[in-house]
Amino acid sequence: MRTQDLISALAADTLPQPPVIRQISRALVPAVAVSVVAFILFWGARPDIVATLGSMAVLKTLGPLALVALSVAYALALSHPGVADERRKIALGGALLLCALLFVVVFAQQGLAGLAGALSTPSLLVCLLSVPVLAAPLLAAMLWGLSSGASMRPRVTGAAAGLAAGGAAAALYSFYCDKDMVLFVLPAYSVAIGSVVLAGALLGPRALKW
Repeated sequence: MRTQDLISALAADTLPQPPVIRQISRALVPAVAVSVVAFILFWGARPDIVATLGSMAVLKTLGPLALVALSVAYALALSHPGVADERRKIALGGALLLCALLFVVVFAQQGLAGLAGALSTPSLLVCLLSVPVLAAPLLAAMLWGLSSGASMRPRVTGAAAGLAAGGAAAALYSFYCDKDMVLFVLPAYSVAIGSVVLAGALLGPRALKW
């Protein structure tokens, strides 16, 4: 590298970078637009969506959205070295534990037969494929935005980004999904979101290196 090139590179490193939250916001606007337009074109809302949103079934939309909020907060903390992330991690872990406990309670009541009956539907495969597809633009946007930070744990940060993207995609997909049983929603949505978390964890070290 020539001396002038080295000086230019060092000077570029000293330029102020936009805050991570602003970078994420910029990236998410077109990403959300892509996911929403794709949803409208290829999925669409279920016919009784208004009634559904007024019932307990709305929890399958609100639950993933809560995970989005918690995981974004955790990812932002991870992207800033020195920022305490313990409380955010505990809050996120508590939310995931609550979901697991709800599944255990309902499974204890309905048993293996209830679980098999809830999952024996073509909707399972549709869910497992749809959520990652809808999440792809969101995950790309999250990783690009977080790349302006300085994460010391890029794999964990990538996983948190995947949880945010997967949760948002699951919330969007819930407007189409006509299966409201807990024994369908929790396992199916968890596996679908989990695949996005895995993708984020795998992509994190490469996308977030600095």
